[in-house]
Amino acid sequence: MTGNMTLLTAAVALAAAASACKKDEASGGTPKSAEAAKRVSITVTENGFEPDDIKVAKGEPITFVFERKTDKTCAKEVIIHVDDDNKIEKKLPLDEPVEVAITFPTSGDVTYACGMDMIKGSIHVR
Repeated sequence: MTGNMTLLTAAVALAAAASACKKDEASGGTPKSAEAAKRVSITVTENGFEPDDIKVAKGEPITFVFERKTDKTCAKEVIIHVDDDNKIEKKLPLDEPVEVAITFPTSGDVTYACGMDMIKGSIHVR
């Protein structure tokens, strides 16, 4: 009888833990160990970068996901001018998502552009 009580106690504990996780997910919360960076999708079309004006929070991890959908553009790469001394450069192959993870430590405006600096966008860090 003691073995059955132990199994019953373990089953009740597991059910309670599973229920707590579901309640947290249902309320919009995520377990701290599963927190992920905010993701922003940016598509490259014949019109340029879409969207081309983005607002992010200072100190918040963010992942930009660039995807080029046309060959009729000079934006076959993206350059993010993080500050005067740092920039990130990534090739943008056709129809392939390219992720750029970054955390902006200070407030201000950051630009991103094609390699020729003709097609541009802005990131406003607040």
